[in-house]
Amino acid sequence: MRCVPLFLIFSMFFACSKKSDQTSPETPSLSNYEVLTYWGFAVGKTHKYYSFDSSIVIMANQPQQPTVTRDTFIRFIKDTFGNLNIMFYDSFFSNSQKIYDTLYVANPFIMDTININWSVFSIRIGAKAYKSPLSSNDIWTPVEKQSKYVGVNVVFPTADCSLHLYLDTLKVDGSQSIVLEASPDTSFKLLYKTFSKIKYRYQTKPQTQFCSDTTMKNDTVFISHFDTVYLKAYNAIMKSLAFDSSKASFQIGNFPVDVIIKSYSRREKVQ
Repeated sequence: MRCVPLFLIFSMFFACSKKSDQTSPETPSLSNYEVLTYWGFAVGKTHKYYSFDSSIVIMANQPQQPTVTRDTFIRFIKDTFGNLNIMFYDSFFSNSQKIYDTLYVANPFIMDTININWSVFSIRIGAKAYKSPLSSNDIWTPVEKQSKYVGVNVVFPTADCSLHLYLDTLKVDGSQSIVLEASPDTSFKLLYKTFSKIKYRYQTKPQTQFCSDTTMKNDTVFISHFDTVYLKAYNAIMKSLAFDSSKASFQIGNFPVDVIIKSYSRREKVQ
C-alpha cells in the first residue's frame, strides 16, 4: 500500500496529457504559421494567464486528499532554427519557477512532448497537442500506441519488512480525442481518453517471520483517463476548463488497490 504515491504520479501525468489532431476533408489546410496563429502561439509574443487547479485523490478506506493550486504565469514563445520548432517557457509567479518546452509544428498539428519526471528518471512521450482548425466530430489519436522503458527501483522501508518495487515498462494501449461541439464563436467541447498500463515487479525483504514470502512477483497497473475540455479560443486560447478523471488499478500481493483522481482546472488569459 505504501507504493501508491508513485503510481499517482503516473496517473497525474495522464490527467495532464494534451489534446490534438486530424484533418476534415472539407476543411482547407492552414500553413504552419496559421496553425500557430489559430491557437495564439505567435512567435515573439508573451501572454499572461491566471490558473486554478483543484484535485482530489480517492482510495478505499483512506482519507481523501484534496489539493488546490492558484497561480499566474507568463508564456513566452520564440522560433528556433527557422524551422518552426517553437521554444517556450512558462514562468510561474508563486514559486519563481520556469518550465521550458518545445512545440513542433506539423500541419495541421502542434506537436508537444509530455515529460514524466520523478526522482532519478525521466520519460518523454510525443503528443499531438492541438489541431487547427477544429471542427465538430473531428476524431484523432493524440498519443500513439507505444512502450517506454522505465527501469527504476523504489524501496519502501519498514522496520521488519521492506517493499522493493521495480517499474519496468510504461505502455500506451490507446488514446482518442473527439470534438463533441464546435460553435461559430470558437467555443469547443472535447473528450479525451487514454488507456495505458505499467508493468512492474515487487518483492519483500529481508526474509523474517514478518516477511515469510520474499519471492519476486509480476503484476500490472491499469490506468484509464477521461478528460472533458471546454475551450474558448479566438486567435489565442482565451479560456480552458477541464474536468479530469483518472483511475489506476493494481494489486500488491493479496491487496487490490484502486486509486481515483478527480480534478478541475481553469486557465484564463488576462486581458
